[in-house]
Amino acid sequence: MKFSIVIPAYNEANYIGKTLCTLKKQTVRDFEIIVKDGQSIDETVKIARELAGKVVSMRDSSVGDARNQGARYARGEVLVFVDADTLLPHETLERFLRLLENDEKIIGGSCRKVPASQNILDRLLYEFVNLSTYITSLLGLGGAHGNCMVIKKHIFERTDGFNPKIIVAEEQELVRKALKFGKFVFLLDTYVIESPRRLQKWGRRRLYKSWFMGMLQSFKIKKQNYEKVR
Repeated sequence: MKFSIVIPAYNEANYIGKTLCTLKKQTVRDFEIIVKDGQSIDETVKIARELAGKVVSMRDSSVGDARNQGARYARGEVLVFVDADTLLPHETLERFLRLLENDEKIIGGSCRKVPASQNILDRLLYEFVNLSTYITSLLGLGGAHGNCMVIKKHIFERTDGFNPKIIVAEEQELVRKALKFGKFVFLLDTYVIESPRRLQKWGRRRLYKSWFMGMLQSFKIKKQNYEKVR
């Protein structure tokens, strides 16, 4: 099996069905889906069991911890991390496959994310974040979005996965560890669609500040807060 798609979820009944349906429509079919549920109290597990290949429900301490738990059940050569509120256009996995096949030195990658919103200011904010992430990728400081990230499984295991103590921007530290083993690429010509729920609840200034501070804090672990938005 080529890909194992790992989706952390907690009380995501309003979103996870749509996410799983977009995965079922991918042009690449050689993959499994693993939903790592954090013991939801809504219909998340019921929906996931209808649409995903495997559902694992157990307590976790952070999204990084949840992703690590899900990855332990993976049988694929390559791990793909997607969030429960993130939609993948039909050719996303095919684009990741071409990326890995075109250069054996590439061990993983990520891509742009755009909001499921037509508001021009929201889209500009996201593109600014995408540009910032692309620059950190060029500088070797990270360069990934956790909700659209691919990495070879054996590299993930050699890095010990995500640090569960990091609450925000845990993917940046993982990429920095993975860079010891090869190249990690940020794709500007590929994107996923993210729910704007946090943007709508927090506002643009607070959301970007949280993302930016999370990236800085990923260099030095300390207590972080990132409240769940449902």
